[in-house]
Amino acid sequence: SLGVFLRELFTIYRGDMLTPLPMQYADFAAEQRRSVDGPQLQEQLRYWKERLAGELPVLDLATDHPRPARQTFAGAAHRFRVSAALTDGIRRIGRAEDATLFMVLVAAFKTVLCRYSGQQELVIGTAIAGRLHRESAGLIGPFINTLALRTNLSGDPTFTEVLRRVREVALGAYAHQDLPFEQLVSVLRPPRDLSRTPVFQAMCIQQTPVLPSLSTPGLTLRQLPLDRGASQFDLTLIVTESDGGVDAVFEYNTDLFDATTLTGMSEALLRLLEDVTSHPEWPISSLAVMSPGTSDRLLREFNQTTSSYPNDHSLHQLFEAQVIRTPKQIAVTCGEDTITYEALDAWANQVALELRQHGVGPDLRIAVQLERSVELIACLLAVLKAGGAYVPIDCACPPKRRDFILDDADVRVLVSRQAGEGGERGVPVLVPHGRPDGASLEQPRRATRSSGENAARQLAYVIYTSGSTGQPKGVLIEHRSVVNLIWAMRPILEIGEGDALLAVTSVAFDIAALEIFLPLLVGGTVVLAAESVTRDGGALAAALDGSQVRAMQATPATWRMLVNSGWEGRPGLVALCGGEAMSAGLADALSTRTAALWNVYGPTETTIWSTAGRMTRGQSQVTIGRPLANTRLYIVDRHHQPVPRGAVGELAIGGDGVARGYLNRPALTNAAFLSNIAIGGQQEDRLFLTGDRARYLEDGSVVLLGRFDDQVKINGYRIELGEIETTLGRHPHIREAAVVVRAGAGGERVLVAYYVPADTMSLAPNALRDYLRGVLPACMVPTRYVPLERLPLTTSGKVDRQTLPEPGAVPIDTGGVPRTPTEITLASIYAEVLGLDRVGVEDNFFELGGGSLQIIEIIARCRSHELTVLPEHFFEYQTIATLAEYLARDGRTAVLAGA
Repeated sequence: SLGVFLRELFTIYRGDMLTPLPMQYADFAAEQRRSVDGPQLQEQLRYWKERLAGELPVLDLATDHPRPARQTFAGAAHRFRVSAALTDGIRRIGRAEDATLFMVLVAAFKTVLCRYSGQQELVIGTAIAGRLHRESAGLIGPFINTLALRTNLSGDPTFTEVLRRVREVALGAYAHQDLPFEQLVSVLRPPRDLSRTPVFQAMCIQQTPVLPSLSTPGLTLRQLPLDRGASQFDLTLIVTESDGGVDAVFEYNTDLFDATTLTGMSEALLRLLEDVTSHPEWPISSLAVMSPGTSDRLLREFNQTTSSYPNDHSLHQLFEAQVIRTPKQIAVTCGEDTITYEALDAWANQVALELRQHGVGPDLRIAVQLERSVELIACLLAVLKAGGAYVPIDCACPPKRRDFILDDADVRVLVSRQAGEGGERGVPVLVPHGRPDGASLEQPRRATRSSGENAARQLAYVIYTSGSTGQPKGVLIEHRSVVNLIWAMRPILEIGEGDALLAVTSVAFDIAALEIFLPLLVGGTVVLAAESVTRDGGALAAALDGSQVRAMQATPATWRMLVNSGWEGRPGLVALCGGEAMSAGLADALSTRTAALWNVYGPTETTIWSTAGRMTRGQSQVTIGRPLANTRLYIVDRHHQPVPRGAVGELAIGGDGVARGYLNRPALTNAAFLSNIAIGGQQEDRLFLTGDRARYLEDGSVVLLGRFDDQVKINGYRIELGEIETTLGRHPHIREAAVVVRAGAGGERVLVAYYVPADTMSLAPNALRDYLRGVLPACMVPTRYVPLERLPLTTSGKVDRQTLPEPGAVPIDTGGVPRTPTEITLASIYAEVLGLDRVGVEDNFFELGGGSLQIIEIIARCRSHELTVLPEHFFEYQTIATLAEYLARDGRTAVLAGA
């Protein structure tokens, strides 16, 4: 229409007469109305219903900001250009496949979206001019129609194959372009969500330049770029051919994305096009989406972590060296019990001799099941001195799990105070002798010491951790991996000779190894908190305040327990928080109570911690920081190719902390641990795939986005449970929360929120639901809310989701029958407008066939009953029950229908 208008304007400006129009826009509109129910449009409707059948994929790009509950359409534009030389190359690719330049650009755009989101099926929109008849060429009016282009990119196809798929889809769409998009949406009835557009969330549009062909003497017309400050979709790519090249614009929603993200995405698109012109037959996973400079920064600069450490020494050798330096220094305290370095060494030597009598040697597994005590530390050291690897078992471990571990690890000896604890296999039980007397301290230490060139490569411990199947699996950790971790953490925890660390973690949790061995290798003191103290916030606060400990590490659950007890903090304390995601609220609370707060992250399979990030109050994002010494991070796609900054991928970890693998699980080991693999040209001898979703920030910090196996799909939307939990945790009257998926009454998947109130204030489920509706998309709002006194925890201090109780009755469940006057009125109106016999209060308006026209009619009828309903209410409250509930809270009531 703009081109038609300008041409007519220039004609009049030159004093020429306008050519009479063969038809008016009103004629076109009348013809379109007559054909709505015609056989041609019915055939087109059948085509589109087939193309868009089933669950439509929802574009799931990682965003820089949480998606708001409503689209505000705030936007900005990022402009870039495809050079004439590159455009020529793209055209050649298109000609080889009988495809247009626009089809090649759509194929490239979809490939970039695939690489950024990890999704293999994508739907994007495009606009079609709609001027199919010569008579319409000179008309001004809205002819444009919207088409949905659905393409499957599964199987890692070549770019040529992607182009063929895009061409087929585009030609089919062009041949069926007459059906108005609004009519298609009303028939498809996709899930409605105020935070997203239905059917598709991204577009690719080709614009035709209108100015170059227009000129007149004495008048110069120049087109200026305009940033509308708005975006109808999450992301729109607009391309215009110009001077042999292509001018391109990314129009994006500023509620979701920062400008740097779109700069990176435009670079990714250009880099991909460059690679495509040279290698169109390469699989799309192999095509470059990063410039050499960007790739080098992500893969090399951010991974420059090489640092020296005693990589040829074992833990007990380094401990023995410290014994010589500080024999009289206090090594461990537990309650009133204390022990010096030389006494601890002697005790460990004594137990090591007993273990050797049982044939203990390199890599043989020794189970240790003892109460938290000085004796426990001595026995762990003894296992290492004897050359074995310890397998820690919590004293609260269920007998069946303990027996499984004893059997699976094929333990040589069980060190325990209970002589009958050998399990069903009858494992020999060693009841260790008590603390040696003074004469034992004079015995030569080296008599019981294991040594050898390969000591650092021997197993130090085997930690059993449960995977997604729930079956425990043993992780094999070598001495050098623990030593590397300790040397990396020394400058962070700032612990040296005479400094103390408060150890609160169960010995069966891998992070306990850091609490035990870091102080013992640098001349510090392990302050071993009693079991009763670790589970009582008040007692833990007293233990912190009553000692001079320099540092403490704990899970978020333990730190929350401490803060909630009223603990006011320790100005000189260095705090480590890890094991689970740390919320922004907890980060703020701890950063004001400690000298330094570090958010640490690491799977058991990469030796306790792999990254650390310093947290400050008010930090915009909680990150896991950057890799520790001799650790390398990669964020990769399903083909183990690096993803660009801002894209989502799986976090993979390489370096000296990577474990040998899983004990007796060769298939599982081969799947999770990759050997001799190149990541973007970086060679790694061993790489562990964490299963965690992650993305890079501009400074190289990494943000975790939850686990791939924790991500759920409900009504076509991929939902991250951690985001809902974080949002719930920001509520001023909620202390902590967990969200899981349960089966609803009809077998459907529903979200259930469990929460612990922060005070005595009663929290109604409706109030929580309204709070979440104000900040989260509707698809992420749980349907059920269950208050708990506390969230159940595992022995390692993580939330035990398996033991969360089944929810009771649905708080908002009123059945299908309307009960209140407002519900009765609305049900009657809905039924009349939708042409149904009856409507239940839990029936979804859009699933019943409701659309824009029905909304307008229902609003009009509601006015006659003195009910003020706005169009957005139908998206926010998609059932009569929730809409009536809102109207009641808003002070509106209704008389009975027909009264």
